[in-house]
Amino acid sequence: MNKHKFSGLIADLELGKQSLVQIMHHHGEVLARKDQEPAFFLTSAAGVVLHDFYNTVEKTFQQIALEVDGSLPAGDSWHQQLLRRMTVGLRERRPPIIDESLAQALSEYLRFRHLFRHIYGFELIWERIEPLFEALPTIHDNFVKQLDAFIAYLQTLQED
Repeated sequence: MNKHKFSGLIADLELGKQSLVQIMHHHGEVLARKDQEPAFFLTSAAGVVLHDFYNTVEKTFQQIALEVDGSLPAGDSWHQQLLRRMTVGLRERRPPIIDESLAQALSEYLRFRHLFRHIYGFELIWERIEPLFEALPTIHDNFVKQLDAFIAYLQTLQED
C-alpha cells in the first residue's frame, strides 16, 4: 500500500475540523446574544449554525465514502444512507466512523438541514430548534472524538 495514500484525506478531515471550530464559535456568539436579539435574528442565526454544522459533517462523510469506500450512495435517500453507512465497518477498508448513538443524534440535524433548505427563515420557530442548538456542543465534541479515532486509524495505515 502506498504509504501516503490517505495524506490528502487526513488533511481534508483536519480542515473540516477547523470549519467546525468556526461553526462552534458562531454557536457561542448566538448563545451570548440569546436574550438581546429579536426572535427572528436569533432563530435565523441558530438555523444557519445548525445547517452549517450538518453540512460540514456530511462533507466529511462524503470524503470518506469517496476516498476509502470507493463510492457514494445513490438514490433519493442517499443522505440517510450515507449517514447509516458511517456506522458500519467495511471489511478490509475501514472500521465504523461513528457509533449508532451519534448517528441517531446526527439524523436530527440532517432532518433540520432538509427543513432549513425548504422553508422561509421566518417560518423557523425557536422553541422547535432550541433542543438541537443546545445539544450541539455535546454532539460536536462526540463527533470530533470519533472522527479523531478514525484519523488515528488512517495514520496507522500510513506507518505500515
